[in-house]
Formats: sequence, C-alpha cells, structure tokens
Amino acid sequence: MFRPEEIIFAPTARCNLRCAHCRVTRVPDELDAASAIAFMEDCAARGVERVGFSGGEPFLRPDFLREVSSAAVGLGLLFDRLMTNGVWWRDEAELTEVLGGLADAGFDGKLGLSVDAYHDSEAEALGAFVLAAFGAFGRRDCVEILSVESADDAPLLEKLRRLAAVAGGGLILEDGRPAAIAEAPPRRGAPPRPDGEELRIDIRRFPYSAAAEEDAWRSESWFEDDWCAGPGNVFYVHPNGKVAVCCGFANENEELVVGRLSEGCEALLASAARSPRVRACYETGLGERRKALEASGTIFPGKTSDLCFFCDYLCKKGL
Repeated sequence: MFRPEEIIFAPTARCNLRCAHCRVTRVPDELDAASAIAFMEDCAARGVERVGFSGGEPFLRPDFLREVSSAAVGLGLLFDRLMTNGVWWRDEAELTEVLGGLADAGFDGKLGLSVDAYHDSEAEALGAFVLAAFGAFGRRDCVEILSVESADDAPLLEKLRRLAAVAGGGLILEDGRPAAIAEAPPRRGAPPRPDGEELRIDIRRFPYSAAAEEDAWRSESWFEDDWCAGPGNVFYVHPNGKVAVCCGFANENEELVVGRLSEGCEALLASAARSPRVRACYETGLGERRKALEASGTIFPGKTSDLCFFCDYLCKKGL
C-alpha cells in the first residue's frame, strides 16, 4: 500500500550540466516556495516525516531551498538528501553564501553529491564544494557521494582520489570498489574526536538503470520485487507542480503522476489508491503484473533484472 513518508521537491529542471544519462524533462516551470510549504504543512499533518530536494540542480534555486528548509524545521520534519552536482556555482563567494544560507535555514540533511562517469565535473571544483560545505555546516560528515556504476571505473577512481586529497583524506576501497573518503584511523588510545570533526564521505554505488527505449532485456533472470522500498514511498513534486509517486527517473511518466500539489495530500492519496499502476508497484508487485501479462499473451523481448526499467517500459507501452 502506498503511504508516503517523504516529499522530494524538485524546484527547477534547470541545470548547468547536460549529462548523457539524465532523463529530466527541461520544463521551463519553477516551483513556488509558498505552494510547496502549504503542501508540506498538509502532508506533515497526515504523517509525512521527511523532506528532500532534487532537480534539475536544486542549488540554482537557493531562495526555495532556504524558505522550504526553514518551514520544514518549524514543522519538525526530518531532512533527507539534497542532491547536487556540486559544480553549479560561479565563484567561491557565491558557493560560500549559498551554503551558508542553507545552513542558517536549518537544513541538516546530507548533501548528496553526484560523482560518476556520467557527470562532467572536475575533482578540484568538487573539492571546493566539499570544503565549503564543511565550513558552512561545521561538520566533516555532511556530504555523501552517490555514484552510478559504469563499465570502466578507472577514471572515476582517479577523480575520487584527487577529491579525497583536496578534502584532506584518502580513498577507501572495499573489494576494489570505492566505499568512502576518510582520514587514516586514529592512533590506538587516542581520545575520540568530537561529533562531526572526523572526515567521512560515504560513497554509495548504484547500478545504471536503463530507460524503456534502451535494450535492457539481456538478463538471465527476472528482477525481484521490492515494492518500491527505500525511499520509494515518496511524493515527488516536479517543477510544474505535478506530483508523482516514484523517486526514480520513471516519475516522468504520467501513469505515476497522481495529481498536482495544489490538490492537497488527501486527494493525492485517493488518486494513488485508485491507480492500478500504483497498486501494482506498491501492493501486488510488478512481478505479479508481469506474470499476469504473460498469462494473457504478452511476450517480452527477454528478461530484465532492472525493476525501474521494467516499470518505465510498462508505462511507456501502456501495459
């Protein structure tokens, strides 16, 4: 059953980068902070606990981030991630001002920094962002790296090593894969450091998820249902005010849009409850939907282990 625990606001679809894997539709709309806050108040009264930010590049709307973050603090909401490419700023004065304003507004979630083979960003610029974030938030663990896997990790590893050097630490590998940027372990018997003073940037890797238009039918086995867990139970608010019930790229599909934020939380929940697509994602499972389609004669081009690809495919094909 779909029951949102989080709102993810995408205040703008604008971005200073044009990454090959990005599927964000470049709509000209900009999300209004007052409308977002009213919707957040409505959702908070009905049990939604967290708020996060995505885009586009959300730091291109610092006004929105400050106003909504301040309101979220007043509502007692928790912060999740604020996703960013980390290189949106024109100069370090702007970088310091914007991050300082966000910290003053009360945001204390993670800054989710996108670093992978698909983002055209230099290690030195990313390092400047990380150091400015440490200064603004007074912590050296306020950043985490989210990285989409690619066929060749060698260039990424070199970029991460350079970033680690700028941040004042080293790259930690686990089974040859990047796991974190951190300092050397303290000497045995050294007193523990105050909370937030120890450098720690966790690196979270995610498999590349193909869109419906791509050939992703080469798996030996089918995906396993997870009923869109973690953090799938979200209201994702697009810059044009449309609200989807998906945290991934498939949220561009109209079948996963349950209304507009002006309609309010209860109306959107009712719309979600009526939607066969939403029920398939969150209740019966897309695996059961696949079996039902095959039983009725649908033949898929192959198998896929990518649940998001399969969902996008079903939406695009109207299945």
